[in-house]
Amino acid sequence: MDIAAMKNNQDIRGLIRLLDHRKSDIRWRAAEALGTSGEIACDPLLRVLEFPKTHVRIGVIEALAEIKSPRSVEPLIHTLQKDEIGEVRWVAAMALGEIGDIRAIPVLQASLKDIDRYVRYGSAKALEELGWSPESDDDRAHYYLALQDWNTVKKLGKSATGAITDLLKDEHPAMRARMTDMLGSIESIEAQRSCELVLRDPVEKVRWRAVLSCKRCEVPTRDLPMEISKRRRTGPSAIGAALLNLIFLGCGYDYLEKWWGMIILETYLLLFIILQLLLGLMLSILILAPITAIFATQTYFMVKREEALAG
Repeated sequence: MDIAAMKNNQDIRGLIRLLDHRKSDIRWRAAEALGTSGEIACDPLLRVLEFPKTHVRIGVIEALAEIKSPRSVEPLIHTLQKDEIGEVRWVAAMALGEIGDIRAIPVLQASLKDIDRYVRYGSAKALEELGWSPESDDDRAHYYLALQDWNTVKKLGKSATGAITDLLKDEHPAMRARMTDMLGSIESIEAQRSCELVLRDPVEKVRWRAVLSCKRCEVPTRDLPMEISKRRRTGPSAIGAALLNLIFLGCGYDYLEKWWGMIILETYLLLFIILQLLLGLMLSILILAPITAIFATQTYFMVKREEALAG
């Protein structure tokens, strides 16, 4: 693949097609060639900025970051705000920093509150590139949290409570647990209320960290069981497992990750085939339906019992 020749011949469309090549090194070299092609590649790249495949969008953004055209700022801002993939938003944030246009500052500030820690980090580094510095305590807290500069955040004390609370929506349980620990080091009513909210986290590890932090936040110990009981239960669906066993006996158990689920399914299918050969389809269904209904009912109550034991 002579990418250098394609660049020399200004084959921009051909290089863009290589962004979807099966080999990652060719995709990377194509993005690099497009980035060093200058303004001539800008408009064709912008036309595929919303291409369905993630690696293509990332390659396009990397090339645009190298070209540094002012025309790409608004489309990249839109990507940072709207793209569903964290890695794409992350590279868009860094590209805006490399381009160096101050129009990107407001959206990069907003992205310091993104649910993805990589996007927050990329936005903070991009703001550094743009010469931005936080002016309020809240801005400072979001900025240093994005950089994971925990010591500086702790020095901010109570003024960091709001920013820390914002990050309790982070999609990574480890980050939510870290924010919970930090709330425990802040003595304020706001921190206490936030600690109480974390008691409802779906991940047990995070809830336990909240219990320990609540002690430091002076949340009464007697209130902890009630707050934890308010959490949204997660896990396999009792109705879904029951329906699967009703339709194909054994599928419901396999859905519940029971090792013997597939054995029951294979046995059921073998029995169904034998009955169908001997008695016909309708009679086989009529014979097996009560059996699958009994197992479906058992499955439903089994899941409900396991949910109750899990608390």
